[in-house]
Amino acid sequence: MKNQLRILIVDDSPEDAALIVHHLNKEFTPHYRRVDTAPEMQEALDKEEWELVISDYLMPEFSGLAALQLLRDRGSDLPFIMVSGQLGEDVAVEAMRAGAQDFLIKDRLSRLIPAIKRELKEAQVRRERYEAQSALSATEARFKSLVEQSLVGIYMLQECLLTYVNPKFGDIFGYRPEELMGKKTLLDLVAGEDQNRVMGHFLGQLGQESGSLHCFFRGVRRDGLLVDLEVNGAPTDQDGHPAVIGTVLDITERKRAEAELSKLSQAVEQSPVSVVITDLRGIIEYVNPKVLEVTGYTEKELIGERTSIFKSGHMEDAFYQDLWQTISSGREWHGELQNRKKNGELFWESGSISAVKDGDGRITHFVALKEDVTERRLAVEQLRQAQKMEAVGQLAGGVAHDFNNLLTVINGYSTLLIRGLDTGSAMRREAEQILKAGERAAELTRQLLTFSRRQILEPKVLNLNQQIRSFEKVLTRLIGEDFPLTSLLADDLGFIKMDPGHFEQVLVNLVVNARDASEPGGSITIESANCHLDDDFVQLHPGATQGDYVRISVTDQGTGMSDEVKRRIFEPFFTTKEMGRGTGLGLATVYGIVKQCGGYIEVDSHPGCGTRFNVYLPRVYQQAEAPRRPVTADGHEGSHTILVVEDEPGVLNFVVHTLKKHGYRVLESVDPELGVNIFEEHQEEIDLLLTDVVMPFMSGPMLADILVGKNPQLKVIFMSGHTDNRVNFDKIQQQGMQFLSKPFTSDTLARKIKETLDEAEGGATGASSGGSN
Repeated sequence: MKNQLRILIVDDSPEDAALIVHHLNKEFTPHYRRVDTAPEMQEALDKEEWELVISDYLMPEFSGLAALQLLRDRGSDLPFIMVSGQLGEDVAVEAMRAGAQDFLIKDRLSRLIPAIKRELKEAQVRRERYEAQSALSATEARFKSLVEQSLVGIYMLQECLLTYVNPKFGDIFGYRPEELMGKKTLLDLVAGEDQNRVMGHFLGQLGQESGSLHCFFRGVRRDGLLVDLEVNGAPTDQDGHPAVIGTVLDITERKRAEAELSKLSQAVEQSPVSVVITDLRGIIEYVNPKVLEVTGYTEKELIGERTSIFKSGHMEDAFYQDLWQTISSGREWHGELQNRKKNGELFWESGSISAVKDGDGRITHFVALKEDVTERRLAVEQLRQAQKMEAVGQLAGGVAHDFNNLLTVINGYSTLLIRGLDTGSAMRREAEQILKAGERAAELTRQLLTFSRRQILEPKVLNLNQQIRSFEKVLTRLIGEDFPLTSLLADDLGFIKMDPGHFEQVLVNLVVNARDASEPGGSITIESANCHLDDDFVQLHPGATQGDYVRISVTDQGTGMSDEVKRRIFEPFFTTKEMGRGTGLGLATVYGIVKQCGGYIEVDSHPGCGTRFNVYLPRVYQQAEAPRRPVTADGHEGSHTILVVEDEPGVLNFVVHTLKKHGYRVLESVDPELGVNIFEEHQEEIDLLLTDVVMPFMSGPMLADILVGKNPQLKVIFMSGHTDNRVNFDKIQQQGMQFLSKPFTSDTLARKIKETLDEAEGGATGASSGGSN
């Protein structure tokens, strides 16, 4: 099969062109075009690709030399064969000098095919050589561009001298390349303390048959600044001498970033808060050790799980929907949620969850920072409960104060009315019912005052073990034989200072409450022990104070209490008992007594697990007081003068009426300041001051101080239905002053007056406290 040959024939003779084609047909399938002018040749070259040009030497309007020049002007290296009708050595030489590859005589065209084959072969060789050279040049250009524009420093090192560096290498050290090549050694650019290491681990291996070289060191810039560098190199040979070609990378920023990342990683790993990172579906990808500590899971158990593994089951679905809508929109979520540990224990966490975004602002992950706030929530709840109890106590105390004044009048005049009526009369029985109701109201009022911590106390130093043992029989009879009572009392129990009657109230209420919560056969245990409340305890139990305490615990095996019941257990009138089995003041009374003593009470209870009340009473380091015998008074008549100061007119009228009935001379006033004036007028006559404690403009103790200052022999009795923050009752008691608690009856009033005056006449020093409840 003949090869196709594309020939451009430059000849003015169609016959000569046909003759050339005729000869070519023997070996080729020619495709040709004949032209005989420069424009035609230009057009032919522009429109088609040719493999060979055959041109006549001489033509009327064009010539072979001109055609050859036109081809060369276009930068074409097409093979060119010149033909001529005449043989002339000068013509052939001229054609060859002009660039023709061959010169043939027209009557010898038999040589045309060998010439064409030869030229085509040489053209192929030239073309392949050109293409190879062009490819090599392009490769060299690309390599040079790559090296010159590289973001990594590139160098060649020979005998420690830098023989080549690219611009980036110079930038790293602050030099132009030409300032380094052939002028600086590598050690010139290494910090002094790193030079021995670089010499031993890098330069010392030059010329050895070793693999790639790698080293880290600090370099010195031209401006003296130090930079962290990573150097790689490969041994090579340059002009028969060992050399190294390699790269230098400035890792100063990378090392700083790695250091920052390391610090961040350590901070997260050692963080006191839980850190959880999830993907967009909520699948856990990372947890820090704090998460494992709080939840009890291992890392293996959490990675790959959904965050729902922590769900408590006590949060509304709407809560989680709002949370996911917030973080999915790229906003940060803040709040508290209840979660569940591996062991099933519930706990509260406070924290924030936010989206992690990539450089394009797309959300890729979510990160949660959470803190276990279970104890804090408990402390806040306890503080809120303590504040609530304080508010209720203030209200109860205020009501009880006013009510006591009314009951003093009601019970007092009821007593007087009963004495004036015949025994067995219908009216007397009716009056007795009034008195009984008043006494019941008085008892209720005393309980409210106890809860509000405004009841007048008569504290004594007590050994609680002795108090418990002496009261055990009463308690056993009180709860019945169906409920075994056990006492576990510490041998070295400390002393406390407390009203003995109040301690008995605490014990009775707690034991009776334990009985009511238990089934027959359920044991009740009373324990005593010394203990110390530290700062950790105080932080978790608002209302408690650091110090040494005596703890009294009452434990039952009853039904236990829910959290809601525990939150309200000390509130006045709150009860879980059925109608008619309790007023709801028993534990409220206990709460008030303990608080008024400066103590603390806590309850530990769970449904079905029984209940334990722990009462902490401040320990004192004094000896217990020996019990005193009460002073008895026979008869109520007297002839002394008494100054009565009471701002409540009803109470004042009752007191004055009672005292006058018992033969006393009475001076009275509703105004303490007026009482001072009355005393100044009758100073020599007045034997005793009977005054209310809480009055407007001037308190009873202030009034007493003024009058005793005028007459040190003056006896004083205080009347009060409750304590007041403005009055220091402990100080008053230490001074031997007497108290008369409202409400009181006429007999109680007369007896207190008689006892006080008899002690004064008998030269008694130090009054006994005979306050009546």
